[in-house]
Amino acid sequence: MNSSDAWLRAGTVAAAIVLVAVITFVPPVTGDLWLHAALGRLIWTSGAIPHTVLFPFTEASRFPFTAHEWLSSLTLYGIVHLISHAHLVFVKGLLGLALFGLCCRLAFRLSANLFATVLVALAAMAAANFRFYLRPELFGAFFFVVILSLLVEFRAGGRWRYLLACAPVALVWANSDGSFPLALVLAACFAAGAVADALRAPQGERLRTSWLAARPYLICAALMAGAMLLNPYGANLFRFVWGMEHADFLRSYIYDWAPTLHGPFAGSRGYWALLSLVAFAVAVLSFGWRGVPLAGALLLVVFGSLALHAQRHIVYFALASIYPLSAAMRAIAPRLLALPAVRAATLALIVGCAGLAVRYGNLYGGFPYHAESHNFSLLLVEYLERPEIKGKVLNSYELGSELVYRYYPRLRPAIDSRAYAYGRKYFRELLRLNGDERALMAFIARYHVDYILLLQQDFDLGIRHMPNIQDDGWRIIFADGKVVLLGRPGQLSQRESPPSAVRGENSAGSAAASNMGSVSR
Repeated sequence: MNSSDAWLRAGTVAAAIVLVAVITFVPPVTGDLWLHAALGRLIWTSGAIPHTVLFPFTEASRFPFTAHEWLSSLTLYGIVHLISHAHLVFVKGLLGLALFGLCCRLAFRLSANLFATVLVALAAMAAANFRFYLRPELFGAFFFVVILSLLVEFRAGGRWRYLLACAPVALVWANSDGSFPLALVLAACFAAGAVADALRAPQGERLRTSWLAARPYLICAALMAGAMLLNPYGANLFRFVWGMEHADFLRSYIYDWAPTLHGPFAGSRGYWALLSLVAFAVAVLSFGWRGVPLAGALLLVVFGSLALHAQRHIVYFALASIYPLSAAMRAIAPRLLALPAVRAATLALIVGCAGLAVRYGNLYGGFPYHAESHNFSLLLVEYLERPEIKGKVLNSYELGSELVYRYYPRLRPAIDSRAYAYGRKYFRELLRLNGDERALMAFIARYHVDYILLLQQDFDLGIRHMPNIQDDGWRIIFADGKVVLLGRPGQLSQRESPPSAVRGENSAGSAAASNMGSVSR
């Protein structure tokens, strides 16, 4: 290896690490983090897993709840408890680099080429980045790559210790994230691939050879399934996950479960990243398909179908593609990537992508220093920390989880981010309140609501234009351009600021204050 080639290799690795860091060292943006931290705190302090929704002030508090991600909740609570929210960006980024490392290890095991490894691992990380959030799903991605790597190692060397190691991973996965049945899908793909390979044996020995080839993977699947049953819900956990996967209600209202080729996802950055991965896969497989085992081809087909079913499964399609693409690269890399010009172009491509990420953000527009989210502003956190502000809060769906984590039980929301636990009827009725003044007034009277906390856009589309709310005494008591908090001044303590003293000194807060006339008179 000459010095120029050594520098090219080092530069490629460094550029890849920088690119992964830029797209993963991004502040947390999802409400799920707050919800799981709250659940984890409850489990830690009480020593028990909750069996009802619990947090709302309505009858929904008694709805049954399956805490299928209880172990992730404990983990996220520990992280949030030990590390300030401002520093979670480092936790998230380090997890991103760790996942990239696992992907590179798997890709290099199959391709035996540094440049091929970096290209394949980066393609998978980029396609999965639009869902790289600090939530249980992220832990599921780690377990997915670990199981896939163990199956690949067994296929290469036939050592049973790799298959046996799948069982404890499956055990932790089943208690951490609802994606755990995918471990069985992985094992099934390898079993089917082994059968197909065995069918090449002489005709009289095909049945016996096929069984012997598939048996290790079937035993592995059985061991993993048995380990998965060691959870607080036993076999019912499989039924619960199946129900979520096929719930039309979730597919209609929650973007995670929406079909990939329809709705707002089409045309987004994640959509184009997926198409780029598919184009890359077509190009690689058109030259190196002979080197792809049938198990790898099955992974593409099966997880490609899942990715079309719901956009949340794109992550697993991207990670599963590492196996067939790396195997294909092993055949073409010695001819294609041996050329200095191609290696230099690879480095230039990675540097260019890193530059685009620095300029325009990651796949959901996040930067290491900022990411748009529904997280409470510091002004709102300060305002709601006053002990005299307590009671029942009718809230926008996106705000309930942080409200629970920071202020429960002093403040109780109408809903948090567990749409699947609340069900279609309750979820739709709450959505209807912002557009139906009569229903809203009836809800307020029925539950004796103390506060209304809405996203600015929800307020602008609904309550701002409801005169009866004004007549009932509701006024804006806080606005920061991001959220609007309403209360009835007669119920507020004298220690609170009057309704006209809207907190927020930035331009957004001033704009919110200038628009208060639509509600307070």
